[in-house]
Amino acid sequence: MNYQILNYIRIWPACMALLLLNGCASLPPADPAMQGAVPHPGDFVLQGQAAWPQAAWWQRYQDAQLNRLIEQAVANSPSMALAEARLRQAASDSTLVAAQAGASLNASAQATRELYTQNSIYPKPLAGSYDNSGLLHLDFSYDFDFWGRNSKALEAALGREQAARADRAAAANTLSAAIADTYFQWQSTQRRIALNQETTQARQDLARLAMQRIKAGISPGDDLHPLQADLTVPEQTAVQLETRSRQLLSQLHALLGLKQDFPALQVSPLPSVHDTIPADLTMDLLAHRPDIAAARDRVQAALADVESARAAFYPDINLSAFIGLNSLQFSTLLHSSSREQGVTPAIHLPLFDAGRLRAALDSQRANAQAAGAEYDQTVTTAVQEVNDAILRLQGSLNEGRALDQQLQARTHALDNTIKRRAAGLADHMDELHSRLAQLESRRQIIDQQQAVLDAQIDLIKALGGGYDSKKANG
Repeated sequence: MNYQILNYIRIWPACMALLLLNGCASLPPADPAMQGAVPHPGDFVLQGQAAWPQAAWWQRYQDAQLNRLIEQAVANSPSMALAEARLRQAASDSTLVAAQAGASLNASAQATRELYTQNSIYPKPLAGSYDNSGLLHLDFSYDFDFWGRNSKALEAALGREQAARADRAAAANTLSAAIADTYFQWQSTQRRIALNQETTQARQDLARLAMQRIKAGISPGDDLHPLQADLTVPEQTAVQLETRSRQLLSQLHALLGLKQDFPALQVSPLPSVHDTIPADLTMDLLAHRPDIAAARDRVQAALADVESARAAFYPDINLSAFIGLNSLQFSTLLHSSSREQGVTPAIHLPLFDAGRLRAALDSQRANAQAAGAEYDQTVTTAVQEVNDAILRLQGSLNEGRALDQQLQARTHALDNTIKRRAAGLADHMDELHSRLAQLESRRQIIDQQQAVLDAQIDLIKALGGGYDSKKANG
């Protein structure tokens, strides 16, 4: 008998080697390395000299109201709550994958009261009677993971968790930009409302003077009708601006979260805009855009899933063992004679499962290709958004210089008309016409300042809003 055991031990390694060889024979070849899109200097319309946006970039505007709105939104907004929930789910998934790999140790206890049959293996007096049985066990198992299936699965789960973390930063970036843009639109609308009130008053004064002249027989009645028609323009504009103001407040309320107390906003001047175009927009864009970082992490996770699916073609080798106490009678459970123990090495070979494994591998390959295409599209979209914001910002700034000159000229003309009226060389109507021209220039300046702020905020958002994947992953 001992010779038979010895012979079995001698031939077992050879059998194992043969099985391993058969198990690996159908392993598919490795996939070629995936090359992602990389921005080049020529992809961007302009390079600047400014630093990259800081994390709390909105503080550059030195507006305490805006700071409070963004802080409140990031803490309570539904979009941030959703991003946080997805991050917690991804973290739980990676923890679960990590717990399923490697070694495990479990304890179990069981007590049973049972009527034992008289027609089985149980001897008398146990047969045909009720008795209590017990079981105490420690079970140990370990998957050696020689081929990296479990480690790659864990790498994929951790990659998806990192992508969810970047998604949270992207949600915060989008939210803060939306609040800043909506807030400044509300502020510019309040300036437009005040300016429209001045315009209404000037047009009413013009109509009153025209009526006085008609009654005095100085001018014909034909001059009154166009002036009366012009009076309806600021009235219509007032309705539009008030509606717009309420819409913007409603949007801010929704961005903050409907359950949050919405503060009463105070009117404040629009801030000035400085250069916000960084010096290097090429590779640094990949580190500062959270959506690009998330897409890159998903590519890495998908590639790890491919390697995990490839490793499934190899044999799976694991070891399990147990030690404990087992007794048909509860009274003898703790006796040394109730001890039992065992060791079970196991190998699982995918000899007749290549079709399912290959389908699973092809599915993961398709997921990796889709993730790679999504990454390339994200990079392309990022470059387009940066260029669009830069062009709009530069165009609005250039337009502002022309509008400033126009406003200066019309302000100078108004001052001259006031002086000429004081000298008796011009009348009140001449002054009102000059004032209306200057008010129109001021309106155009407000619109231009808002366009500059819109473009700057969009550029900050396109640059990642202060996100840095190197710090986030550090």
